[in-house]
Amino acid sequence: MYIPILRLWAPFAIIFSIGRVLGGVFELGERAPSNTGCDALKKRFPNLVFFSGEANYTLEASAIWSQQALLSPVCIFVPFNVQQVAAGVKILVATNTSFTPRSGGHMPVRGHASTQFGVMIATTHFTQKTITKLPNKLGYNYLSAGPAFRWQEIYEFLDPTGFLVAGGRVSSVGSSLLLGGGLSYLSSTLGWAANNVVQYEIVTAQGDVLNVNKNHSNDADLFYAIKGGSNNYGIVTRYDLRLFPSTAMYGGTIVWPANATRQYLDAQKYFILPGGGSYDDKAAVMPNFNYNPQTGTPSSGTVLLYNAPVDKPKALENFTAIPVESGGAKVQSYSQITGTTSGYAPRTLRWSFYNTAILSSEDTMDIIYNTTTSLADQMLKKTNCSVGSAIQPVTVDHLKAARAAGGDALDLDPARGPFVIALIFVNWHNAADDTLIKSYTDRVLASIERQAKAKGLYYPWLFLNDAGVTQDPISTYGYGKSLPRLKAVSRKYDPSGFFQKNVPGFKLGYELHGY
Repeated sequence: MYIPILRLWAPFAIIFSIGRVLGGVFELGERAPSNTGCDALKKRFPNLVFFSGEANYTLEASAIWSQQALLSPVCIFVPFNVQQVAAGVKILVATNTSFTPRSGGHMPVRGHASTQFGVMIATTHFTQKTITKLPNKLGYNYLSAGPAFRWQEIYEFLDPTGFLVAGGRVSSVGSSLLLGGGLSYLSSTLGWAANNVVQYEIVTAQGDVLNVNKNHSNDADLFYAIKGGSNNYGIVTRYDLRLFPSTAMYGGTIVWPANATRQYLDAQKYFILPGGGSYDDKAAVMPNFNYNPQTGTPSSGTVLLYNAPVDKPKALENFTAIPVESGGAKVQSYSQITGTTSGYAPRTLRWSFYNTAILSSEDTMDIIYNTTTSLADQMLKKTNCSVGSAIQPVTVDHLKAARAAGGDALDLDPARGPFVIALIFVNWHNAADDTLIKSYTDRVLASIERQAKAKGLYYPWLFLNDAGVTQDPISTYGYGKSLPRLKAVSRKYDPSGFFQKNVPGFKLGYELHGY
C-alpha cells in the first residue's frame, strides 16, 4: 500500500557487549550516545555535519514520513558526493560509531531511517538523473539516479523521453524501495523493481566505492545480494535503472463508499483467482481497505493500472463496475497515474507496517478483512486510529520474470503459486497508544497466520518493504535457504560485520533498531 530466532555467526560475538537481543531483535538501547564519531566527522567535513539546534539538523531529522519514527541522531552528515560518503564511512567504522543512511525517509519502522545513538547519513544532495543510451557496456538503455529521489520525480523526468522504469507505486516513496525488492505496477512482466537495476554504485564498510553489475565476475555475488538485501552491504549512492519504452496507459486512484466494501472484497477475490484479472500481465492494482474502530466505518479504494491505452479493460472490470465516491481512472501518462497517490505523502501521523503472505484463494480476502476489523472492534474502540490492509497480489508471471531477469536474494519459486502480501497498517495520533497498537498488530498477524495454516494457505515469506519492528524478513528468503549465502557475501565485503552490528535495519537473521 500507500500503506525469530537470532542466528549468530562469528563476527557477532561482540553484540552482547553493546546491546540487547530479544528473540530476533537486536536493540542498541544500552549503548550511550557518543560524540566521538560526530566530532571526527565534523573535523573532516566542518560544513557537512550538523548538531541539534542547527537549522539543517532540524530539516534533515524531520524528513521522516511516520511521526512514530522521528528520532534525534547525535549528528547528521549530509555529503555531496560518493567520495565524501566513503571518507565518512571510514571515519565512522574507525570510531565504531553506529549510523543509519536515510534517503526518502518513508520507512515507518522506528529506528531504521533514523537513530537515537549515532549518525544519520542523509543523501539529500544525491539528485543525479541522467540517461545513457545504447551502445554501452551494460547492454541496456538506463537511467542513473542518485538515492535522494522520490519516484514521482523519476516518472516526471522520464515522461518526455518515452521511457519508463520499474519502480515504486506511490509518488512520495523513495529509492530504498529497491533494496527490499520493490513492487511495481509492471511486476507481472518485469519482476521485482530490484530485478531491473542493472548497476549499483555502493560504498562498502571498508570505504571502497564499487560499481557492481552482473558483468563483473568479482562482485556478481554482491550484485545478487543487494537485490533484496536491504542496507546490509553498504550505502548505495547511485542506481542504474533499465529503461523500457512507454506509452499512455489506463489508470488512476479510485475511492469507493463504505457500502461498497463487500463489492471491493469480491472484486479483488475474483481478480486473484485463476482466470481473474491478475492473469493478464498488463493489469495491476494497489488496493486497500481502511476501518475506523471508533465509528465502525469501513472504506476502500485502489490504484488501477493497465499497461495499454485501453479504457476500462476487461481485466479490471470488477473494480470499474463499483460506483465511485471520488477519484477516477482514464488513459493518461504513467506519471499522471502515480501522481494520483499524493494523498499518502503528508507527514502528520504515526504509522505502523507489518505483513504476512497468504496463497490466493476463495478465502484469502475474508480472512484478512474479518480478522483486521473484528480485532479492531475488540481492542481499539476508544482509540483515535484507522486500521486496514493493502492486499497486494504477487503473480506466478511476476516470479517467473524475476528469475528470467537474473534472480535476486528473495528467491521465490513460481511453482509455489500466486499469493498476496497482506500489509497490515495502522495510523494514529497519540504516542500513548503505541504499545496498544503493537499488541493489536501482533494479534492480527497471529490470527491471520493461524487461519491460513489451518486452511493450507500460509505462504512462508515476509516482504521486507512492508515489514515491521521485530519481524525478520531476510530469514524467510528462499523459504529459509538463502541466509547462508547472504551471510557469506557479507563476510566477503564487510569482514568485521560492521553493517550487521552498527547499522540499524533488517539484518541477516534478525532486526536491529537504533533506539
